[in-house]
This record gives sequence, structure tokens and C-alpha cells, in this order.
Amino acid sequence: RVVWPMEYAELLQQVQAAATLDRATAKRVTWATMVMLAERMHHDELVPLGARLPHELQAALQAGSPTCQPFGADEFVRRVAERVGVEPQAAWTQVRAVLGTLEREVAEMEAVRQRLPPEFAALMA
Repeated sequence: RVVWPMEYAELLQQVQAAATLDRATAKRVTWATMVMLAERMHHDELVPLGARLPHELQAALQAGSPTCQPFGADEFVRRVAERVGVEPQAAWTQVRAVLGTLEREVAEMEAVRQRLPPEFAALMA
């Protein structure tokens, strides 16, 4: 696991490989996933994670809504799909690639996972 901010290029490579995406799509889906995470959780809950993210993604956590919206995993994926411009079914694979990569590489994702409802576990496998 990475101790101090993971390299953005490395994160994108892992997301690309996990979801078989081109770099531009990997960037869009990673950004959209971070924004949705910021809208789904309280800002305070994401501060430790934000400190470990590449600089390029820290702004995504601040781009989310300041109020926590308690939507489920399906709605999370639907919103990412809408932002990225893909079908929700494709977005499931893409969101799993982003969250799964972060969970493998960034220890602070464990705290994020614990604060989300159990249904989100399917997105972090």
C-alpha cells in the first residue's frame, strides 16, 4: 500500500487495466467517482483519504456537494454513468475499477468503506 500520495499516472494505469479503458475514459470515470464519493459522504470523513490521493484528484473531492446525500450504490453508479456518458452497466465495471484500485493501494479507503452501507462492498471488490 502506498504511504504518501499515490502517483496519478499509476492510479490511472491500474484503473485502465482493471476496466479495459483508454486513458481519457479512465481519467473521466476516476474524477466522476471521486466527485460522487464527495457527494455521498461527509467532507470530514474524506479528509484522511484526500490527503493520500494524487493532487489531481484532491480537487474532485472538493467538487462534490458539501451536504451528504444518502444515496445507494445503484444511484452512485447511475450518477457516475451520467457524468461520464456511459450506460450504468458499463459504469459498474468502471467504478469498481476505481474504488477497487483505491482500496488496494490506499489504506484510508478502509475507513471510507466502513462508513458506507454494506451494498457498496460490491463496488469495492
